[in-house]
Amino acid sequence: MSANIHPTPSSFIGMPIKANLSILAGTYKGTRLKMPDSAGTRPTSARVRKSLFDMLGDLSGSSVLDIFSGSGALGFEAASRGAVSVTFVDNGRRTVESIRKNGLLFHGVNLDFIRQDVFKFLKQCNSSFDLILADPPYEKVNLNGLADQAIKRLGSGGRLVIESSVREKWNSEGARVKKYGDTQISIFST
Repeated sequence: MSANIHPTPSSFIGMPIKANLSILAGTYKGTRLKMPDSAGTRPTSARVRKSLFDMLGDLSGSSVLDIFSGSGALGFEAASRGAVSVTFVDNGRRTVESIRKNGLLFHGVNLDFIRQDVFKFLKQCNSSFDLILADPPYEKVNLNGLADQAIKRLGSGGRLVIESSVREKWNSEGARVKKYGDTQISIFST
């Protein structure tokens, strides 16, 4: 049995844990992310994350924005695969607190944690990103509006990934679309 080289942050001790996700590849492969039971998130499955990041390829030197961060698994996976900076944005206090605690396991990556409404953040943000990962609650967000706002924050050659339910009706025209059961991944490129 191998030792866990990426320990759980001590700040989670005594908290009821809901998710126990592992980073799938890269520098932090095998690192376990934890979420408090009350965070109310729907983490992206390992199968979908693996396929998504296989499609995205090398992320070395990338700046990443993870919106509707939830567990933070998408942003942390990007960090493990070479992103130099990841900004996490979610409006849940406990969710952002949990992501911040998991961030203690990732050294050498510039991590920012913002608790704010995603649409408000996108309107006020002056930064551009190489990759934006959006995993909003299924069937609760205007995905056309989200895509319109997020694309404005992409740098030249940037990519926007939106995870949604296949049941959601929205305009993903121009995107590379993959479906995994109920999950749809749409990748837009600038």
